[in-house]
Amino acid sequence: MFKGKSRKPVRTLVIAGAAIVLAAIALVAPGGPARASTLLGPAMTVAGGNSVIAVQTNSDGLRFYWNEHGTNNWHGEQVAADGTTFSAPAIAVVGNDVVIAAQGPFDSLDVYWQAIDASGWNSKLVAGVLTTYSQPAIQADGTSAIIAAEGASNSLDFYWTPGLTTNWTPETVAGPGTTYSAPAEIVNDNSVNIAAEGPSNSLDFYWAVNGTTTWGPEVVAGAGAGIKTAPAMIYTNGTVQIFASDLFADYGFGTVLSYSALNGTANWIPQEVPVGALNAPAVVAYPYVPGSPGGVHLVSNAFAGYMVVMTEADGSFDWQGDSSMCPSAGLAGSGCSIGNPSAVMNGGLLNIASEDGNGNLIFFWQDSSGNFHQEQVDTAANLN
Repeated sequence: MFKGKSRKPVRTLVIAGAAIVLAAIALVAPGGPARASTLLGPAMTVAGGNSVIAVQTNSDGLRFYWNEHGTNNWHGEQVAADGTTFSAPAIAVVGNDVVIAAQGPFDSLDVYWQAIDASGWNSKLVAGVLTTYSQPAIQADGTSAIIAAEGASNSLDFYWTPGLTTNWTPETVAGPGTTYSAPAEIVNDNSVNIAAEGPSNSLDFYWAVNGTTTWGPEVVAGAGAGIKTAPAMIYTNGTVQIFASDLFADYGFGTVLSYSALNGTANWIPQEVPVGALNAPAVVAYPYVPGSPGGVHLVSNAFAGYMVVMTEADGSFDWQGDSSMCPSAGLAGSGCSIGNPSAVMNGGLLNIASEDGNGNLIFFWQDSSGNFHQEQVDTAANLN
């Protein structure tokens, strides 16, 4: 159970289509690649004023953590048992519920939800066996919940529901041979935007107006662009920005590439962010305050295990870096980050979740002076 203030929905997604009832499946065998030796990919959002985190365990279970905002008191609970969860999760607040989505057994897609101030997790099958082949992305669109994921034969699928207790309606965003990563998904005014790695290390973008099932495709960066990680995407100040890493196969690291386009246009402006990358980046928009136009924080786990935050004021194309949250570099160091990071803004301050070099789940928060503080959310032993 976690406590906080409830949030009110602001927009409703209405799309015509017949609901498809998907049968539940028995958990009798492994349903995907076990996480065991891979990096943590925690998912984080803000619920009721508190930062909350979901993570896949080494035993393919699903755990949830929440803190008491302004303290280092973290509380953990099991959402789903071992052998149920076969991807890093995605998390969002929909109405007054925290909702977690993840790849389930036999390449299915599951959601779990819990109301703020309540206890116990509810679950529902979104899509059945052999439908889902990536970490999903989840967002709230008014009172509705929406999910995107890589589908069968490298397709791109989208699901929506007007209520968490009702069945999910599927749509095909892009057919076979189009999608080669977990997607990024945002709500952009009255439309939904999705980005994913395309064929030959390209980067593709799709959009659909709420109330329609027609997805407009755009090529952000063509074949050979070097995209080799799942993208991250935000919408801020009238601009859509997409970020992904061009990892070098021979070395296992690369740099972060940025692409931005004014809303309603297909003119994508490329930029290289001056930071190294070991995996997919995380991005979050920070709001306008007096003296600042607002902008973007980008979090990247760079060379030697350093976590770096790069900040760009809106429209400046000028990136400034800060790695002060990782004072002791080295992949074996408990003060460093090697997992896939997740970032949110909470109370106007940057919060980051990741994994340290010892496999512990860690959390960083930035104070009003710009300094970062590190907390341990849970130990590697408890995540096994």
